[in-house]
Parts: sequence; C-alpha cells; structure tokens
Amino acid sequence: MTESTSSLLQSVNVLSVGGLTIDIVLRVDRLPGHDEKVLSSLIGRMPGGPQPNFACAASKLGLCVKSLAHIGSDEVGETVKADLVRHNVDTANVETVPGETFTTIILLDSTGEKAIIVVPSAKSNYRPTLVKQALRNINYMYIWPEPRDVFIELSRKAQANNVQVMIDVEDTACKGPDFVEAVLPFTDIASFNYGGFKAATGADSITSDKLRKLLKYGPHTVVVTHGHKGAYAVTAGEDAHHDGYNVPVIDSTGAGDTFNAAFLVGTTLEYSLSERLAFACAAGAISVTGLGPRGHLPSFEETRQLMSTDVNQQQ
Repeated sequence: MTESTSSLLQSVNVLSVGGLTIDIVLRVDRLPGHDEKVLSSLIGRMPGGPQPNFACAASKLGLCVKSLAHIGSDEVGETVKADLVRHNVDTANVETVPGETFTTIILLDSTGEKAIIVVPSAKSNYRPTLVKQALRNINYMYIWPEPRDVFIELSRKAQANNVQVMIDVEDTACKGPDFVEAVLPFTDIASFNYGGFKAATGADSITSDKLRKLLKYGPHTVVVTHGHKGAYAVTAGEDAHHDGYNVPVIDSTGAGDTFNAAFLVGTTLEYSLSERLAFACAAGAISVTGLGPRGHLPSFEETRQLMSTDVNQQQ
C-alpha cells in the first residue's frame, strides 16, 4: 500500500453498530437434517458476529473503525471486546449491560460450509449520549437493518450528520412485506446475500435491472453476493459482475463480512464498480482460507495480489 493510499484510508472513519458475539465453532462430518443426530468436535470459542467481523476486516484493510455495541456483564463480554482492541477497533462506545453476551453456534462441515444458530440475549437500545458520541466525525455507518426500529432511529441520526449508511441484508432481517420500502430510504449502500435478496424482493434470479429498481428507494449502490457464483453490483451509471476466486475453503464464516469491508474500502478509494467487486471478492476469498470468523483477515496488499494473479490468469 502506498503512503498516499494509507493516509486516505486512515482519514475515513467508520462506525460498526452492534453484533458482538462469542462463536462456539463445531466440526461435523455433515450438516444435520431434521431429527438427525451427528457427532461433532469443538474447534473453539471465538469472538465473532457479522458487524464486528466487518469492523476487524475493515481495520485490517486500512480504515479507521470504531464500534457502537453492547456486551453482557459476563466474562465473555470482556473477551469479545478485547478482540476488537487486538484488531485496532476503537471500543470507547462499547457498553456493558446486565445479562449474557450474544452466543452463536456454528457448524462446519468437511467442505468448509456452515450452518449458524444464533442465541440472542436481551436487546436494549443505545443511550442517546452514546450514539451522539459514536457518530462524531464519522463518514460511514455499517449496521444490520434489524431490529427495525433501532436501525431507523440510528440511520436517521447518521444521515442527519452526513454519515452514509451501509447495510448487510440476510433473509432473517427481511421480516414483513415492506422491507424495501421501510429500510432502503435510510440506506446509501445496500449489500444483500442471495437469501436476503430473495426474501426482500421475491426475485428468484439476479439481473442488473432487478438491482437497479432498488436504487429508486434511496441507495446509490446495491450489491448482491451469491456464494461461489460471485457477486453483482449496480449504481445509477454502472453495473458489474465478478465470478469470484477459486481458493481452498477452510471456513466460510465471515466471508460476507470481509467482502463488505473490502467493498467499502474500494468505494472510499473511488475504484470503478468492477474493481470494487474484484477487490471485495478477493478479500472474501482470502478470508475463507483460515479457520474461524477472523481466521485469515486479509491485508490490503494480499487482496491486491490476488486480484493481480487473477488478471494475469485471464490474460
């Protein structure tokens, strides 16, 4: 990374909201079906959560990141907070509340694919003074659109402070038929996985026209990731698709979070839409080669190197 690129990225301040969890990661021969019992082995208890994974990946790629989140008053809470600090994420706005920290159970099969069970603890809203402090001097806010009322409240405040809002959408966030109309007006960059895109729109395929229809609700950029089929993105003036990268998969947990972090990095560097997708797909690919949600967070240099290798192979 050149000095000018590093300076530019460090001048961009990102707020990641919520999601601090401890992941109990289990290895299974295959993912169980209905009424099945499978044997497992414990890989470990690892700090995780989509938004914190994003925060750590964005920090590793060069952005200046801080977290607005709750942790429980248990020992686990301090563990997940300490891991953010280890990844150079500012935790001044991480608040301890009574109760247990979120827990997630992740089942990994022999191919590195996963099934995830979320065990949430009691939710509480963020104190207004904490939100005001967290949004100070921020350029982007990264947040899940669930719970809906918390998302809308924080996004209103962010956009009132000229902070762009980036959301990550999975099918579990698309409760109710009005997701697009209720959420996208408060969104600048909407990143869906394929399940979230289907749940939000009812579409069974991805086309530029279908993505571009979502722009009229508010976002300037819409992205859809589709696993091994790559990723798609549109803006008002561009559309792009990338096939992804062929790498050995150890653990796919956190790949989408790393993708989103890298896409935001490409956005801040004013890459073309095609280059943003290539950069994000490369970062996501590197992340699946390590074990655990943050097992191999890629550096900026690693990500550019994989992009370069891919270009050379295409030629």
